[in-house]
Amino acid sequence: MIGREDTGRPAMRAIAVTKSKVLLVLAMIAAGLMYGGSTASAATTTINLCALPGTVTLTGAVTVNIWGFGIPTTPGDCSTATASLPGPQLDVTLSATETTTVTFNVTNALPAGHSITFEIPGITFDAGAADVDPGATLSRSFTAPISPSASGAANAAGTYLYGSGGDGGRQQAMGLYGALIVRPSTAGQAYESGTTAYDVEAPLVLSAVDPALNNAADPMAFDMYTYRATYWLINGKAYPDTAGITAAVGDRVLLRYLNAGYDNTTMMLLGMHEHVVAKDAWPLNNAYDAIADTIPAGGTEDAIATVPDGGAPGSGGFPLFNRQLHLTNGDQADPSLTPPGPTPPAGGGMLTFIHP
Repeated sequence: MIGREDTGRPAMRAIAVTKSKVLLVLAMIAAGLMYGGSTASAATTTINLCALPGTVTLTGAVTVNIWGFGIPTTPGDCSTATASLPGPQLDVTLSATETTTVTFNVTNALPAGHSITFEIPGITFDAGAADVDPGATLSRSFTAPISPSASGAANAAGTYLYGSGGDGGRQQAMGLYGALIVRPSTAGQAYESGTTAYDVEAPLVLSAVDPALNNAADPMAFDMYTYRATYWLINGKAYPDTAGITAAVGDRVLLRYLNAGYDNTTMMLLGMHEHVVAKDAWPLNNAYDAIADTIPAGGTEDAIATVPDGGAPGSGGFPLFNRQLHLTNGDQADPSLTPPGPTPPAGGGMLTFIHP
């Protein structure tokens, strides 16, 4: 009897311990499932926009009509929004712990008969409507990854151009475009890689205006084959009204180019090199240096320029300008000009400076 008890009791204790371990594991699994469910939730960002008519004054006191985006102070009420050229810069910062769901609510306040779209090349939206009639609101959403994200992840950090291409391209030509900056969770970087770190950021929306289209009584009746831009803009301004970029010696300046115009645009920087690190919100495997580089129509590009020691090539700083020499303001074929063009003599158009 004693011998059987001595051999049986350890076995029973082992079984009891095993059962306890199983119950503990099951409890841990249940807790893990509950914990996993909570982390699957996404951060949310909601951006409300209006597409509406407005006016802007170009260099030389020329006023033109626009169709532009604005942010309403009361969501959905476009009487509380003002159209701007370009549209407002939209910023989204990714989370380091959870995905981010971004929702755009875009209310169409254009005149009757002008439905709008809302597109962001490079962003994959959730399934749903992509256009909306006047008086209604379009909602479009996308999900961005946790940051840092894997290489090639959809909707990741980058420089994106948003806009509406409705009415046969007339809507974007009238001003319905703007910049969306999706930022990684690490501040001071354009992308996930530390090689894209910067000290100064300069988003540069490149575009053009043909006043004949913008001031047409009916833009839909305007023949786009006759479109001829006469104002060349950086962030909605032509030189000398463009804003300069302030940076000190040694600063890494992030130039975020967004080409909202119809033409491929080459931007040139005198006195320093640009290091091109991304195109169309896609980091390059082989970044390269350039003095001038071409941004295709509808495309974006990110380049980093380090301000050198030794001074700028001119008193105004380091010129950053359109290499196709779109450096005038207004119609240069106007016979009333005295002396005949180009105007202004000191330069205009798509020109700014990096300066201390």
